[in-house]
Amino acid sequence: MTTFITGKDVTNIPNHTNHPLLVPIIYRPDAVRPFGRSRITRAGMYYQKYAKRTLERADITAEFYSFPQKYVVGLSNDAEPMDSWKAAISSMLQFTKDDEGDSPKLGQFTTSSMTPFTEQLKTAAAGFAGEMGLTLDDLGFVSENPSSVEAIKASHENLRLSGRKAQRSFGSGFLNVAYLASCLRDNYAYERSQFMNTIPKWEPLFEADANMLSIIGDGAIKLNQAIPGFMDKETIREITGVKGSDQEPPIETGDDNG
Repeated sequence: MTTFITGKDVTNIPNHTNHPLLVPIIYRPDAVRPFGRSRITRAGMYYQKYAKRTLERADITAEFYSFPQKYVVGLSNDAEPMDSWKAAISSMLQFTKDDEGDSPKLGQFTTSSMTPFTEQLKTAAAGFAGEMGLTLDDLGFVSENPSSVEAIKASHENLRLSGRKAQRSFGSGFLNVAYLASCLRDNYAYERSQFMNTIPKWEPLFEADANMLSIIGDGAIKLNQAIPGFMDKETIREITGVKGSDQEPPIETGDDNG
């Protein structure tokens, strides 16, 4: 029985599945963590906070970098106080010698460089990318020497493996959702054994490019030559994610010359 309470109105909906209708979608469960693990790890949160602190320090340092501190030494005690804002934006300042003939000396403090903050931010991005299975290019740090297509695919291998693990974990949860939905639709508590042969289908994690399509096509031809009918268009679609034409290929017939 499912109960919805809105203000003072209570709505009761009968539940004939004999199971809770709240289905958890668990990622990588094990004996220690039966409810799975989160993709948002403690290391990922640390690198995110580290990058945030770095940007905050960079903003503060940028103000001092834009307006460096200056100083004047050797002014006479009888000199009038100088307006700090006027001294900062004025293009020409005039100082006269005192009675003893001494003139003041101007100077400027060394400003902090912004380069260390960029390196710190890149370090945080590298740690976060390694934890999440990404690359620095995915986070906006474009390398000077672009990688080849094969190198880019190899760098995303950890992300692909994580996606495979997630598909295996999510598949059982989505299958449970389908089971409960069927029970609710038909108003009948089916046996779970009726769904044991159901296998979820997933689209490929990465879109197939022209090079991959060519390699898969050559492999499909060789496999079908060894085992006729081993790979059809449905199997190739599962591998590439490319849906073929629904039209049947034309049947070629030879000319009958009698």
